[in-house]
Amino acid sequence: MDKRYKKPFIAHAPAAAGGVRTYLGSYFDEDSARKAIADYLAKGRPELYNASVKNIYDLWSETHYKEITDKTAECCRSVWKHFAPIASMRMSDVRTAHLQHIVNLNSGAGTVHSIKVLAKALCRFAVENDILIKNYADFIKLPKSEKAEKIVFSTEQIETLWEHSDDRNVQAILAMIYMGFRICEISALKAENIRFDEGYVISGSKTDAGKDRLIPFPEQIPEIKEFFASWVENAGENGRLFPFTDHSFRINVFYVPLIKLGMIDAHIDKSHNVVFHEKHHLTPHSTRHTFATLSVEAGIRPEYLQRIIGHASFRTTAEIYLHLTPEMLTAEMGKLKKPGESA
Repeated sequence: MDKRYKKPFIAHAPAAAGGVRTYLGSYFDEDSARKAIADYLAKGRPELYNASVKNIYDLWSETHYKEITDKTAECCRSVWKHFAPIASMRMSDVRTAHLQHIVNLNSGAGTVHSIKVLAKALCRFAVENDILIKNYADFIKLPKSEKAEKIVFSTEQIETLWEHSDDRNVQAILAMIYMGFRICEISALKAENIRFDEGYVISGSKTDAGKDRLIPFPEQIPEIKEFFASWVENAGENGRLFPFTDHSFRINVFYVPLIKLGMIDAHIDKSHNVVFHEKHHLTPHSTRHTFATLSVEAGIRPEYLQRIIGHASFRTTAEIYLHLTPEMLTAEMGKLKKPGESA
């Protein structure tokens, strides 16, 4: 007991091998200190009792990152940066309020969801190792988010892109529109992924359904294949068609040309980030929405579209990506006939 402090009762575990006594914490009263010692002993003197949140993250990622793709691991590392305010805390002291604070400090449905996913993984690891008694991340409340408005490229915008298709960056946007690439897929393409003789590109990520999928060249649009031929001819030493990270590709290849063409009302700030002047605007994912909609309009069969776009089920494709216009729906209804009438 040390009366100089607000919590004068200091708890240490009994000495282990080598005479080392683990510090368990300071408490307001003797009963609380004794209970901390009892809890520690009941857990079999876990070596990780005093591990920080950062220690737990390092131990968890050491194994977890071997089981996921490099891209997914990169995303996890990015999400981990948001945990800086509690990184030095003892994991055994972490409660829902601490994790909720991390969520509250951030915005964006995708970001806060990813924070909760990582928090649950770390807490689960702590529970499995007797550091926490339950997964406190289960009780995190995420802010209600408005359903994002899905925006596709209009016919006029696509025509404008073709008018400027001598620009390499515009070519990349057109390739995304007509082949359904995710931005992380096209930015990572290498010359070895392009099979001109067979007529397709090997790509894919995110899910088992999307891994190593074949994306055919649209033969009725030969310019797309010509774009790829030019990119392969000028590929870097490592075979990469584009010398950009996902973030750089997003800014330089997608947003900059669309801002110049007046399709997006925004500007690039001094930190080379995009500052949008309107809430709803085209995004890299708009190219996939456009691809799916154009495909259905062109009559591509649902099961084929599902495979090309890289989804495990067509329901995902239909619910998220398709943008059916009144004209398209009217045309479909026009296919109904009375018995005896010719199709």
